Amino acid sequence: MKKVCLILLIILLSGFTPFFSKPVAASWTTLAGNEVYVREGEVTEGDLWVMARSVEIKGRIKGDLLVFAEDLKISGQVDGALLGLAGRTELSGEILGNLRMASMFTKIDGLVAGNFSAVGTELLFGPKATASSLLAWFTLTNIAGEIKEAAVVKGNIFNLTGKIGEDLKIGATKVNISENARIGGDFLYPVGVEPVLEPGFRVGGKINKFQTAPAPGATAFKGLWFLGGLLLGVVWLLIFPRRWAEIISASSLPWRRIIVLGIGGLFLLPLLSLLFSVMLIGLPLGICLLVIFLILLFFGELPSYLLVGRLLFGSLQRKRKAHPVFLFVAGGFILAFLKFLPYIGFIFMFVSKILGNGLLLSYLFFSRNPSKTIEVG
Repeated sequence: MKKVCLILLIILLSGFTPFFSKPVAASWTTLAGNEVYVREGEVTEGDLWVMARSVEIKGRIKGDLLVFAEDLKISGQVDGALLGLAGRTELSGEILGNLRMASMFTKIDGLVAGNFSAVGTELLFGPKATASSLLAWFTLTNIAGEIKEAAVVKGNIFNLTGKIGEDLKIGATKVNISENARIGGDFLYPVGVEPVLEPGFRVGGKINKFQTAPAPGATAFKGLWFLGGLLLGVVWLLIFPRRWAEIISASSLPWRRIIVLGIGGLFLLPLLSLLFSVMLIGLPLGICLLVIFLILLFFGELPSYLLVGRLLFGSLQRKRKAHPVFLFVAGGFILAFLKFLPYIGFIFMFVSKILGNGLLLSYLFFSRNPSKTIEVG
């Protein structure tokens, strides 16, 4: 049941985007464990969902690939798209669809036939690597291969020795363009940054600067808010351990109720609060609804941290129990990391908000009935 819930959650989070070339209802083959190895010559029909500490794929996946792993190596072929969360990723094979990755270290030496979007700390795009387009956010980015279309890269350090087919837009503080680099379209870089342009490099369009809105204060505020939310959630778990134990030990999640309450809390509560507030007789009720909405607005996402942590840990370690604080913190950092994913990061934020609101409202208003306790795994 834990694995089914996890798969449903991942499909829900990613099914609203054009990432998958096949419908969400396509069949999935699931593999989980400490190490997962797809041998050379082995063919997996349909979509594959893998969750393990170490994953190595030398065979062929005739469908989409969804991966959660510490170490991911792909030297085989994926006929569809790849969506992954990994600590370290090495690709020397072929991805015939789009590639979306959240990976601390990413090394690409193969083919990405579709769009390549990734976030992490270091990206090495080797001389043999090819991708249709690039959207990346890394601390360090080295591009030695070929991006056939446009590329947008953010981070601190950017080095280009390869080829960009169309426009290149850089949001880094240090930019180095080698003499062998080729840019087919315009080359854009931030105001205040002086790129190192070696003699001999070619650009097909114009070289222009663009103004970036300074937001270090906003970024620091978001970081402090996230850490403050984690601290509040930890205190919450420690003060009410019995209630959270009931939530974790229940047998099934009331998904329909959680989703309905989550959507209602996000959209209907402010409207109802405003409606009742303009009516003199309904003013107290309007104020109560407003207070509930403010609680959801500021703290509604916190229960989704525990949900994600429980689902992921439950799939990796079925027989072992983890403290709710560990699950909460792990789920919080995972969700925060997923929100940085290009294109689909806002989907993770939106869905986690709905699920969190539904869990929190269920926690507040369905806690006295033992038959309606909520399970987070």
